[in-house]
Amino acid sequence: MSTENQLTFLKAIKGGAIAGLIGAGINNIWSLIANALGATIPPNFAIAVTMSSIFPVLIGAILYFVFVRYVPKGKVVWISLAIAFILFSFYPVFSNPQLPDGTTLDDTFPLLVGPMHIFSGFLAVWGIPRWSK
Repeated sequence: MSTENQLTFLKAIKGGAIAGLIGAGINNIWSLIANALGATIPPNFAIAVTMSSIFPVLIGAILYFVFVRYVPKGKVVWISLAIAFILFSFYPVFSNPQLPDGTTLDDTFPLLVGPMHIFSGFLAVWGIPRWSK
């Protein structure tokens, strides 16, 4: 029996929590670096970054559990879907001139959040399987 078939819900959540918390830390540090590089930081951005770094990765961990446990070749399917979702997540980074609350964005927004999508996406795809063992 492979180790993926021994995956439990709590192990998957643990892997997602570790990946999400590390991603939140890295993304908050990146926001400070991007600010030093000239990016404009919207109000209450640290809270939004932290929540947006943790919760989607936890949802990804739940989906990882479901795919690995109940879908043939579930890990490969999950990785493919996760990468597709990461790529899709860049659409609003480069196309939306404002945040959902109506805050208008400037041209530095992609510099600010583009790398954050990469950091969190990498940590989700690599970290959830790694830390779910």
